[in-house]
Amino acid sequence: MDHGGEDRIGGLPDELLHAILARLGSPSSAVRTGVLSRRWRHLWAPLPELVLGGYPLDAPLPPPPPPPLAAFLDAVDAALAACAAPTLELLYISPPPGVDYGRAGGGVPAGRLEPWLRFASERVVGTVLLLVPPPPDAAAGRGEAAALDLPACEGVTTFDLSLEGDWRLRPSPAGVFRVLTDLRILSCRIEASELAALVSTQCPCLTDLTLTSVALENVSDLSIRSDSLRSLSFSVRNTQRLEIVAPRLEKLSVSGTIPEARISAPKLAEVEWPHTFYNPQRHQFDDVGRRLRVLELGLNASLMQRFDEVDELKLAMFIPQGIAAYQKFLNETNNLSKCKILTVSSGWVYHGLVPGMMHLLRSCSSTRKVFLRDTSNYAMRQPCMPECPCLLEESHRIDDISLSSLEEVEITSFTSYHGALEFLEQLSRCNASILKKIVLKHNTISALPPTKEVCEKILGMWQPNIEVESYLFLDQDWVRLY
Repeated sequence: MDHGGEDRIGGLPDELLHAILARLGSPSSAVRTGVLSRRWRHLWAPLPELVLGGYPLDAPLPPPPPPPLAAFLDAVDAALAACAAPTLELLYISPPPGVDYGRAGGGVPAGRLEPWLRFASERVVGTVLLLVPPPPDAAAGRGEAAALDLPACEGVTTFDLSLEGDWRLRPSPAGVFRVLTDLRILSCRIEASELAALVSTQCPCLTDLTLTSVALENVSDLSIRSDSLRSLSFSVRNTQRLEIVAPRLEKLSVSGTIPEARISAPKLAEVEWPHTFYNPQRHQFDDVGRRLRVLELGLNASLMQRFDEVDELKLAMFIPQGIAAYQKFLNETNNLSKCKILTVSSGWVYHGLVPGMMHLLRSCSSTRKVFLRDTSNYAMRQPCMPECPCLLEESHRIDDISLSSLEEVEITSFTSYHGALEFLEQLSRCNASILKKIVLKHNTISALPPTKEVCEKILGMWQPNIEVESYLFLDQDWVRLY
């Protein structure tokens, strides 16, 4: 435009140029238009979104080498200082992948990061996504966590805070997150009293809360009381006793070690308890009904005895070696919750897939769909002791199995199809009068897919009115074999 010709675009009003920049699809593209002319250099500043760092989707390939940490910090400070928008709908700050944090002693002091948080508290009226670099190693070497103060952000609606390294998060006791609905905190230390105050009193509109890899400063009791919370994902170490009082809570996911818990949530409809020990005397569900939409359980399946009916029951069955472990599995799953959909993720290394699945199906007279995800490593299968219950003839019986409601079975194999084939052979002998569809999926590069002869054998197990489909996962998509 500086070659004697008329700069027609540069002569357009600022309002129209801002509209053009907004249509570029990403703030990083808008910033790069500054190379066109001096006038364009700061045109991006009033835009309502500010994305700093990361790796933009429209960036060229291969990606450029990441800048040194100091250069990235300077660039963020300069961009925040130059931002002319009175309010922002989005603030995204993340060090580019592979950024050099420097040699030993490297990292970012809290004093360099807290202005970013103050900027968010003063200017953002929408979403904040912030990945905090690790603190200097000096504090970590003394066994201390560097403290990072979190101010109240009255205009922020969604806050995603991921912290690298050993940070101790200190929410300000003053002020409220007046319109915050979604809060996600990843990896930090925090005092139990401060976390309780943040969630229970400082976020009056909070609906979705995710706490991942968070640790209380000391082994403590923690109380979460919220009239607005609808979804809670909880993974907080050092929790001695967890109390949740949330009259609108619909979805709860708990992981980690929690010796005691009391949960009062009359609208609870989805529970994920995949890796947490459950003891009915120590983990109490008060004011919770006996029917759920979804119940997901792991090694300890006894929680399902708390609920009579579940729309979808998800079980992760990885049974340890030994007779006692298999007997424990039988005892905990003798009476499954009545369910419409049963999803089983299995890793049967020490016991047979077929007797375990037959045991589960004995409680599935009302189940309409069964999904089996078989991750068993058959090459590593260990033989059971002769007296193991999984080898007894009664474990393979089918005359006491009624699948009168079963309409569809889907099996996904991740290592070998042999376990699925054995299960299908036994299933074909069961009473499943309204079964309509069998779907087989083979998702592995470590073993060959079923041969044509095996596919014909599978087809021959079923009546012609039952639809049988087989798929192979190739090039990031499912390809139908037959």
